[in-house]
Parts: sequence; structure tokens; C-alpha cells
Amino acid sequence: MRKETKIAIFSLITLALAIWGYKFLKGFNMLAKSLTVYATYQKVDGLRISSTVMVHGLQVGLVSDIFQSIDDPNLITVEMQLDSDTRVPKNAIATIASDGPMGGVHIDLVFEGTCSGNECVQDGGKLQGITKGLLASMVTPAELRLYVDQLNDGMKEVLDTLTYRLKHSDELNKSVEDVQVTLANLRRTTDRLDKMMATSAGGIERSIANVESITKNLKDNNQQIKNILANAEDLTNDLKQANVQELVGESKVTMQKLQTTLASSDKAIAELSALLQSLKSGDGAIPMLLNDKEFASNLEATLKNMDFLLRDLRLHPERYRRILSKKKMEYEHVPEEKDPALQGKGN
Repeated sequence: MRKETKIAIFSLITLALAIWGYKFLKGFNMLAKSLTVYATYQKVDGLRISSTVMVHGLQVGLVSDIFQSIDDPNLITVEMQLDSDTRVPKNAIATIASDGPMGGVHIDLVFEGTCSGNECVQDGGKLQGITKGLLASMVTPAELRLYVDQLNDGMKEVLDTLTYRLKHSDELNKSVEDVQVTLANLRRTTDRLDKMMATSAGGIERSIANVESITKNLKDNNQQIKNILANAEDLTNDLKQANVQELVGESKVTMQKLQTTLASSDKAIAELSALLQSLKSGDGAIPMLLNDKEFASNLEATLKNMDFLLRDLRLHPERYRRILSKKKMEYEHVPEEKDPALQGKGN
């Protein structure tokens, strides 16, 4: 046998085993013979594939498929795989019932009597389908009627006893009157509260609107608030980690130096003010220079003449040699316009 043929056979066997295993895990045994029947419902109420099919509490099959009816899309057809030895009359009713308050549903095959041969539903047959609610699934109509009768009997005894107590007990009558008064007071209080709410409705609506506006603003500025809190936290950590005592000491020293500097500045300003006052009102050359215009003009002329003298001494030293010699020399006058020392300088 060729290698490719072996691989193909092995693949087919593996695929068949996988399909069989999948069906087996869902409750279907493909190797066992089964009976396929159908039922149609208006609603299936959570019925699923692999839901159990039971007869008087005995599991006899599983739901194999659920799909819309071909004849009427408003109806749901359920396919059931029953054990091959299951005997169900053709008039049996496939009832979808609840498993209990915890959820889940199953199908009960409900019928009376027995069947044999063609009287039993055959492979591909159809059954009538109905759906029961939770209460109907847990309690039969007969049991429900029995429970209601027992409840009526018990309630009747309670009502009779209560009626007797009401008729023969003054204390109970007084309690009933108190309850009635309390109810009346409660009614009046409710009326007042309604009037108060109606009067304050506008204010309450405005308050709610203001609260909503504040909440919206807080939401819009949420990121800014986070940034402010983060910055405050960073500042707090920096202050916590800093040497506060050292900073306080340095601040004190700086303040002392600043006070000393300010005191020195005040003293210098006072001395400068006194000096300016002395220059303004005192005697001497500087006050006269500031206050006497004639003195200032004479001083300016004197300084100008001294400047001319020094220039003449520098340019014509021979004029002043007679001071050191006994020989008399005539002073030679040079006009200002020809004097090189004065050329290029305005008067």
C-alpha cells in the first residue's frame, strides 16, 4: 500500500473519531441506533441542543436540532433523538418544562396508556408540542388547586379569629382607632409636604441646576485640579525634604544684613542732605559759586585768563625769561587773530 493511501486512511479515521467524540461529548452516540421525532412550538423558552428528553423523569433522548419550521417561519421545529427502545404513543405531547428556579429547560413526553407497533410514534414522526411556564412546570393543576384550598382554609381561620378579636377586644379597637388617627395625621403631613414641595419646586430645580453646573465645571477642570494638586504635592515634598532650620537661619542673617545696610543708607542720606543744605545756605566759595552769579562769572573769567596765560607761557617762553635776567625786554604784543595758541578756538 502506498504511503499516500495510508495517510489518507489515517486522516479519515482521525476525522471520524473526532466527529464521533464531539457528538459523544454532547450526549449523542452515533454508533447506537436511535429514533428521530419532531415537535413544533410557538416558542422554545431557552431550549438548547443537547437538552434532555424525559418520560416520567427518565431520560430517553436528547434534543439534536432546533430550527424554524419550513411551513411557517413563526413556528419552531425541534428535532429529538430518542433511544430505539422508547415507546411513545402518537398522541403524546412534547412539553417544554423548566428545570427549576435556577434555570434550564427540558422536554417531557406526556401521554396516557401504552402503545405497541404502529400505535407508537415511528422514526420521523411528529408530536404535538406545548410550552409550560415556571410555575406550571413545578406544580400540576391538581396540586395547585390543593394548595389553594389549603391556603383558603388557613386564611379563613385567621380571618375568623381576627374578626372575633375585633368584636370582643376593647384594647384592639383602641389600637385600631390609634392606627386610624396615625394614618390621618400622616395624610395631613403628606398634604403639607406636597404643598411645601410644590412651593419650593422652583428653588429646588434652580439648586439642582446650580449643582449640575458646578459638577460640570469640576468635570471640565478636572485635569487642571489634578495639576494643581500634583504641584502642591511636589511643593510639600520639596519643603519636607528641605532643611527648614537652615533656611530660617540664613533668612535671619540676611534680614540682619539688610537692616544694617538700610541703617547705613539712612545715615549716608542724612549726611548728604546736611551737606547739600550747607552748600545751599553756608559761606565759602562753593555756596557762592552756586548762589552768586557775579562770583561765578568772575571765576569763569579768571579761569579763562589763567588758561590764556598758561598757553602763552608754553608758546612764548622767551617773553618770561626777563624775570630771571636783569636785562629789560620789551613785551611784544601778538594780536589774538595771529596767535597760534588761539587759532581754531572761539572767544
